[in-house]
Amino acid sequence: MPPKILTDRRSAALPRKETPLSRRYLRILENWIPIGLEYFEDWPTRPNCGHFFGGAHWYGSDTAAPALAFAAAASSPDFDPKRAGCSKKELREIVLKSIRYLCFTHDSGPKDCIRPEKSLGNPRTWGTKWGERGRGFFPESQCGTNIALLGVTALLIGDIVDDETWTLLARVHADYAERFGTMAPKSGVYTNTQMEENGWTSTGLASVECLLSNSPKAATWAETARRWMFSTATAQQDTKNLALFDGDKTVRQTFTALPDYMAENHGMVHPSYTASSINFTGILSIVYGAHGKELPKHAFFNRQKIYDQLKRATDRLGYLHPPQGMDWPYLPPDAGSLKHAAAAVLLKDPDGAYLERCALKTLEARLESNGGRLYDPQIAASVHSIQDPATILETNIGRKAQTYLFHRLHGDGPRPTPEAEFEKKMRGVTVYPHSGFVFHRHRTGQTSFAWRNNIMALPLNKDGIYTVAPASNSFLASINVKDKPDSQDQVSIHVDEQQNGFAAALVMNRAQGSVRQEVLFAGLPSGISLSCERLTAQQNITVTNVEQGFLRIINEDFKALKNSRGHRTLYTPEESERFKSYVSTDPASDIIKTYEHPGRINVDNRLAIVFSGSGKTVYHNRHFYKTWWAVADDLTLSRIDRSFRVKSGGQISELTALLAPDCSNSKTAGLSLVTLDTHRSAVGLLADGHLSIANFAAKPANLKFTAKRSELPWIPIFEGSTSVTARSISYTRSLQAGNAQLQKALLGITTDGTLEITASAAGEILARNAGRKQATVQTDRSDKPVKIKPGQIAVLS
Repeated sequence: MPPKILTDRRSAALPRKETPLSRRYLRILENWIPIGLEYFEDWPTRPNCGHFFGGAHWYGSDTAAPALAFAAAASSPDFDPKRAGCSKKELREIVLKSIRYLCFTHDSGPKDCIRPEKSLGNPRTWGTKWGERGRGFFPESQCGTNIALLGVTALLIGDIVDDETWTLLARVHADYAERFGTMAPKSGVYTNTQMEENGWTSTGLASVECLLSNSPKAATWAETARRWMFSTATAQQDTKNLALFDGDKTVRQTFTALPDYMAENHGMVHPSYTASSINFTGILSIVYGAHGKELPKHAFFNRQKIYDQLKRATDRLGYLHPPQGMDWPYLPPDAGSLKHAAAAVLLKDPDGAYLERCALKTLEARLESNGGRLYDPQIAASVHSIQDPATILETNIGRKAQTYLFHRLHGDGPRPTPEAEFEKKMRGVTVYPHSGFVFHRHRTGQTSFAWRNNIMALPLNKDGIYTVAPASNSFLASINVKDKPDSQDQVSIHVDEQQNGFAAALVMNRAQGSVRQEVLFAGLPSGISLSCERLTAQQNITVTNVEQGFLRIINEDFKALKNSRGHRTLYTPEESERFKSYVSTDPASDIIKTYEHPGRINVDNRLAIVFSGSGKTVYHNRHFYKTWWAVADDLTLSRIDRSFRVKSGGQISELTALLAPDCSNSKTAGLSLVTLDTHRSAVGLLADGHLSIANFAAKPANLKFTAKRSELPWIPIFEGSTSVTARSISYTRSLQAGNAQLQKALLGITTDGTLEITASAAGEILARNAGRKQATVQTDRSDKPVKIKPGQIAVLS
């Protein structure tokens, strides 16, 4: 007889009808079931038990996730046994074996029931129990999600779950309640947020509340669960919010998000962890929904404010833009369908409905390319991700099962925002001062520049991280100095934020203060990025190596996706070369190609770069991976891989570049980047009708930025003062210390004279002939030239 504290419910409160979206996720589950069957085996230690993927992975995920997928598919009225390769009855029997295995090998099970001594996952999990007793809050609480989904899985096959199994399952939940049932939520923002920890603990406690609903402690557990789910998405400013939220409780509690509603984990502002607050709202809705209960209002607090940041940074394939890099595999097959689904349905956000369909379409194409698998089997058998062999990543099928159940329970939500309307609404520039980055969504993709944690820039085309990977050392300098470990001491940062463009000036001391890093980075309305980065010695040092302009180029082979054809072509002015995509266990299979100052390159007709750097350009076509994040090649625009001495005040290296997303090779030669002559403490760049300048000095300065007339067939005129002679064009500007400025050309001219031009913000442009002869001025706004006598002033606007 199951314990009396167990709920009376023995089946999931699941509507019989499928929805249009749930059917699409059902097809994914059905196509994956034959793969799951390959990895299932019986466990002889106890009767009627079995596991997936060797039975030993973190927190029981090896078996909990596939069991949920099998149970979810078997719950469908539209289940297709031919596609799945087995009957509903067989699936349900496997699910029951899986539940029993997890209950026996959990900390609450018999002591002699441990997981296999050898498995497919990380060796640290072999021959142990799961539940992580004695390992501390982080690993112990992390079991909450799998415990909750284990309860849902049992309800999905409740009519065949025996009393012994219900009793075992109740013990698993009671054990979790004993550990966390009265514990207060935790705060944490910088370096490692508590957003995810609070989220998974709330999920475990929600399942305790529902499954053990007949316990006299159920009300206490319910209250604790609500505190944890509320505290999953609290920002620092909420600590000053005295409004009442839950009876006599104020909003002021813990906090997990930065004031700009992003979350930081693993030492970086991490979109995956920011999205966890939305994901856990979705999972909580599955737990409560399966038990026929309403989702508490606590699971909604701040979720819309957070999702508003996430959707702005989601590309057309459904993937989030990681402005400070990504340490997990770059291209998970599920771009996060559940977070978008939860936003669409629970927050009633039509943008989420649009983005979920983007992510789902990408997922379907990925799985079609891999024969139903989440990962290419040949690659998965050869590589090791940051934690486990890649084969174990197939357990992510559980996330697809969650989204399937979510739509079965809650429907498909509002009509999606049309693509054109969504893009128009999301375009523009947003600065995240607390997170430390600026984000620009434009017609050709997304661009970000980060000055905190991982100092990097990420210039992406429309296909986002399916073209350029979010490596955490993307584009900006990596330097090693002998006897000087790296450090980051910010001197100044300034962003000229505009509606459709930006310019950022960063001054940073690196390598224990021995290196000064100065960066001007600008995002233009067209999507073109401009960058000038220079490194200067502040002491007598020995540099062992320095790289600038590093971009990791995704080179996957997903035949159903246009941007993943199994090769990348690199174009230079002299040649083109195709680099094939494949994985090998032989380090000698890598191909490394070096170019001596090519001046411009184009990556696969997807990214054009015009540049000038101190070092050589290297394209590393990778096939061997010590640690795998994706099948990807490494492009470095400027590499100096030898030791050299630099005296204090001397320049170490410099890279100036223009990056044009979604620019074909045939158009690359037409791109122009002009570096302006100016004071050593400043930098000026001219391209695409825009002037981008920075003053890196510690004091305000009146600066002159000069170009040769031969470099500019048309002279762009900007707000401020411009001087034109027969040989040069000069722009005079006043800039505060550490400031950057971005200006758009008001007019373009050609002339045979010497002119002093003044342009106002209102667009009035006056030209004075400072020469001795009559000057003729032709503008790009009129076919009629303007004649100006010596000393005369004419209106050009």
